[in-house]
Amino acid sequence: MKMNKKWQFLAIGLLALGVIAGCSKTSSTKSDVTKVKWLTSRPVGGAIDKTMREIADQYSKEKGGKWQIEFETTADRPSYLQKLKTLVAGGNMPDIIDIDSDLYARELVDAGKLVDMKAFLKDNKLYDKFYPTALKYQEFVNGDMYTLPLEYHVEMIWYNKGIFRDNNIAIPKTLDEWLASCEKLKKAGITPISVDGVDRWPVQRYIAMPAFRQTGNDYITKLSQGKASMTDPVGKESAQFVKKIGQYFNNGFAAADYATAQSSFLDGKTAMYYIGDWEIGAMQKKYDAGEVDYFYMPTVDGGKTQANEFCVNSGIGMAFNSKTFDKKTKDFILYVIDKYGEKYAKKMQMSPIKTDLPKDIKFSDLYLRIQKDMQNTGETFMKPWDTYLDATTNTVMQDNMLLLASGDMSVSEFSKLVDQSIKDNTKK
Repeated sequence: MKMNKKWQFLAIGLLALGVIAGCSKTSSTKSDVTKVKWLTSRPVGGAIDKTMREIADQYSKEKGGKWQIEFETTADRPSYLQKLKTLVAGGNMPDIIDIDSDLYARELVDAGKLVDMKAFLKDNKLYDKFYPTALKYQEFVNGDMYTLPLEYHVEMIWYNKGIFRDNNIAIPKTLDEWLASCEKLKKAGITPISVDGVDRWPVQRYIAMPAFRQTGNDYITKLSQGKASMTDPVGKESAQFVKKIGQYFNNGFAAADYATAQSSFLDGKTAMYYIGDWEIGAMQKKYDAGEVDYFYMPTVDGGKTQANEFCVNSGIGMAFNSKTFDKKTKDFILYVIDKYGEKYAKKMQMSPIKTDLPKDIKFSDLYLRIQKDMQNTGETFMKPWDTYLDATTNTVMQDNMLLLASGDMSVSEFSKLVDQSIKDNTKK
């Protein structure tokens, strides 16, 4: 069907408007100011947020105000992801986004929407400037990497030294010894473990432990692809572990939030608390007083992973819109990589970028001890299961593992629900 010239001009005009509306980056022709939009899920006022704002302000000043960044923050992760998907679907993807290397990120990569950050770092001879594990965490299963880490963490089990001492409990070396320690504490009338059930992911760490100790990340990789089942021996043992250890969680853990779980432990109401090094600030005072300490994930006899291999992560990554990743944005990212490590470390955080610690800051013994641990971790690390599973299956698992841990669901029923969801969604 042919259009007359009047309608051709109108169509071209509408197309031009659509292209303009779909671009995130804007540049004023009058003032020649480049504006970059970052849709972020980092908490406002958090260490990453503060560090990036400081660097962006400094960079903008050095550019005479001709470069500006606009932060749009939605700290609640589900709400953030919904907003991101809506923008992308509408052709309005921001210049910079926060995203895990999950199945949705894979969709964006396959659609050509994200910048290959492994290639970018290698092209600029910066790949070795990052800790290898921090970068490896950002990779997809096939080794591709389209996100840049801004944090670096280890996760551990904090414990109350007084409670352990009074009940003659040694630091458990295996998962079975850990369960035995929990049983001993429970019989003594002490709640063994604080858990934040509201956010789900802390409970999901527990189901991942037996599988990781036995197979590394092989089992969860195959499970997510429909090549393994929760009824397989490894999957069954992982579900049984959650059911066993769940009886030692704080009462009503499914309704306990992050703050409640943390305060229960710090107030001495529970003996242990699984969380990461980002809680150094909260633990520091009691650690200095000799009241709390930590140990890492116990092992299993004959397992594939070692004692110095556990959950190490570099968090949600920073990704870039391939259509707006121009020379100025590249220059800014190079600037960030150069400045970030020192500024982030000054906030008592572990940087994913290799950095000499600032000499004008006194770092605590706890910080230095954990930093040393991080430099001596093994090559394998437990990657959270929510970065492997499709969104629907992850929700099915997270919702039902709370019932499993509270004793309101059988291992068999839980396994069937997860397997069915994977079967349904791998077809899609």
